[in-house]
Amino acid sequence: MSDIQPALGRWFRAQPALGDACRITGVATPKTGFSADTMLVSLADCATGTNGVRELVVRIERPGRNTFLGASIGRQAKFMARLNRSGIKVPAILGWEEDVALIGASFLVMDRVDAVSLPMHPSYYETGFLYELEEAQRHATWVDALGTIASINLLDWRDGCDFLIDPQYGPAGLGNYLGWIKAWRDEACDHKPNPIIDRAIEHLERNRPADGSIELLWGDSNPGNFMFARDGSVAAALDFEAAAIGPAEIDLSWWWFVGDMLAGGRPLPPGMPDRSEQIAIYEKALGRSVANLDYFAILAGVRMSLVMAQTIRNLIADDILPPTNQGALANPAIALLAGMIDMPVPTDMSEYMAMVMAMNQRG
Repeated sequence: MSDIQPALGRWFRAQPALGDACRITGVATPKTGFSADTMLVSLADCATGTNGVRELVVRIERPGRNTFLGASIGRQAKFMARLNRSGIKVPAILGWEEDVALIGASFLVMDRVDAVSLPMHPSYYETGFLYELEEAQRHATWVDALGTIASINLLDWRDGCDFLIDPQYGPAGLGNYLGWIKAWRDEACDHKPNPIIDRAIEHLERNRPADGSIELLWGDSNPGNFMFARDGSVAAALDFEAAAIGPAEIDLSWWWFVGDMLAGGRPLPPGMPDRSEQIAIYEKALGRSVANLDYFAILAGVRMSLVMAQTIRNLIADDILPPTNQGALANPAIALLAGMIDMPVPTDMSEYMAMVMAMNQRG
């Protein structure tokens, strides 16, 4: 991405917080998701920072390659600004640019957070930061993380976040959320049948609970989207592409579904709260009881299955996978979802593994 550095440098120098003397001294480009590219940028001679040094993260949108339907850098930036204003621990935003003429895409610039994340492969169930903590600290880490999710849910979505509601799906609530899910299903699956996803969506429509609480949703509230301080406390929450409005149970169930995928049948490290205790922790932070968790577990399974399908669709569009890849029909998320709705569980994961290899081999 060296070709866009001069334009980014000019943008940086136009920001009062950085000053017109700032200069780029280092750039790294880690592997990240396919909906946006990430640049880690070091600046010197800034108007602010320690001795004029600023460490920044630049997220650059890849048009047409979003994972979640309707996601955008601008939408994510506005949501983060709202969280920041309310004291939620998210990276401080330096600014964002929606004019694609500057570097060919919109982008978001944030301060880099000096903290650690949980490993995904191999997962935090086996190794990594949690195992460096004492058991009491591990417990406190999960309490803090669940409390952070609830603190987002508790914010008044009418105060600056009504842009998250797409009126074509009806008024805010679970019905609106399911309307978005069905539209996303059509895109992610290219309007082709996906028997397990389709049966699950039918179940969600047929068994939809009566409208209850309507809350602000993080949307991607999984353990991998937290940064932690060395004592285990939450340093920052990340990644708000899927921010939405709906029952808070959507966020809690997503937290568990991602964990179940990563667990591979393993228990959490010693000292961690079990599921019933997590419910109690979350309910206390949220200030209400949660309900219909079996229903929302299926919704989480549909969402993750759509993430898989959309990722494969994007890889095919980028000529990284062949058009014949059928990983959307057989992958770990689909397998978990099938078990929830009493459908045969697919066992041939070869096409899914081709997707994993493609993601791991990208430059």
